[in-house]
Amino acid sequence: MSIHPTALVHPSLVLPPDLEVGPYAVVDEDVELAPAVCIGPFCHVYAGVRLEAGVRLEDGVIVGNAPQDLKYRGEKTGVRIGAGTHLREYATVNRGTAATGVTVIGKNCLVMAYSHVAHDCLIEDSAIIANGVQMGGHVRIGKAAVVSGMTGIHQYVVIGAGAFIGGGLRVDKDILPFSKALGEPLRYAGLNEIGFSRYGLADGAGPELKSWYRGFSKLGRAAALEKLLAFRDPELPRILEEFFANQKRGVLLRPLRG
Repeated sequence: MSIHPTALVHPSLVLPPDLEVGPYAVVDEDVELAPAVCIGPFCHVYAGVRLEAGVRLEDGVIVGNAPQDLKYRGEKTGVRIGAGTHLREYATVNRGTAATGVTVIGKNCLVMAYSHVAHDCLIEDSAIIANGVQMGGHVRIGKAAVVSGMTGIHQYVVIGAGAFIGGGLRVDKDILPFSKALGEPLRYAGLNEIGFSRYGLADGAGPELKSWYRGFSKLGRAAALEKLLAFRDPELPRILEEFFANQKRGVLLRPLRG
């Protein structure tokens, strides 16, 4: 165990033997720390935070402070960060509100410097959030999605699994799984082929999904959803059903050519 003499770690905590806490870091009461957690200099981990094995917080990261929501009245809520996730310098993660009780970042995610994860957000496993991304409350980001730097995400937006969002953009619509969203104003820009491999889907999923999105664009949501079982990979219908069950802001989609 390595805890710098200037760090303040609440004496009630059960500490793993390989914990690392850097200079001037603060770890409050009611925090759970799994093995191999590393908390860098000047970090603040507030009460109600759960850090799973191998989580790494670089300099100045703040996790679990009060949500920036005027409806919040101090209720007991928290943050959960999955194993192997890495938060870079000065990222901030607010605790949940009474709406969900928790803000969640999944396993093996990378949240780069100066990003903000707002209250009640859900970021699934293996997502990459680049420098300076700013999220409103209740944003959902699917497994293996990538959000490029300096992009702002409106509250309640759902970004599907394996999607790619360009940099310096304003995201105010829900982004289809394994799609790309680029340009100003934001537009659907085809499939993100890299997203299939990052997610772990079998080869050949792209043409099927492109055809289904074309049908979605032309026939509408209800007719397209009836054809979900036609996919050879059973994981794709599950991903799409989950996306449409959660989306609230309206789907970003333009007619496909070719």
